[in-house]
Amino acid sequence: MRTLTFVLLAAVIGAAAVFYGMVMSEGEGDGAREVILVPRPDVAPVSGSGPDWAENLDRHDPPATATQTPFQDADGAPLTLADFKGKGLVVNLWATWCAPCVREMPSLNRLQKQVEAEGIQVLAISSDHGGQDVVNEFMAAHKLDALKPYFDPMGAFTRAMEGRGLPRTYIINAAGEVTASYTGPAEWDAPDLVAAVRELVR
Repeated sequence: MRTLTFVLLAAVIGAAAVFYGMVMSEGEGDGAREVILVPRPDVAPVSGSGPDWAENLDRHDPPATATQTPFQDADGAPLTLADFKGKGLVVNLWATWCAPCVREMPSLNRLQKQVEAEGIQVLAISSDHGGQDVVNEFMAAHKLDALKPYFDPMGAFTRAMEGRGLPRTYIINAAGEVTASYTGPAEWDAPDLVAAVRELVR
């Protein structure tokens, strides 16, 4: 009886030891593990081709006459979109405190460099209450050297454009008509979007 008990006890201890060894050694020697992430449809990819920006444009058919509500230039002088008639415009409503706005501003700067010689102008109109000092400091820090600062401190121009939420961008043709709009941040120097801008400002 004692022999049988000893044999059973030894077998149990041995099995436990084998199991413990398997648990403790799990993953050892595997090296780097491949982690497969299931893409979420509501999250844009960080790299790769990205969204089809041009397809996401809200094209206005027929085009709408743009507002003549004034905004301000860098000296605080009033301007309206009529002062730019004859040019194609990309009007961007933004603010320095708006994270998506901050993310897209460099692409607007690059867009301006690409299309300036074609008579197309990017108007980045800030709704910052802090005024010129805040915006000028921001633009200098982010090296937005192709963009001129414009201001809508009281929000009248933004309201007239029905710019709910920032950033919001409008494409205006040389006749002063809004031909398309875009809500949210975009990569404005993406080739498909540059081509769409050139088409829509005619």
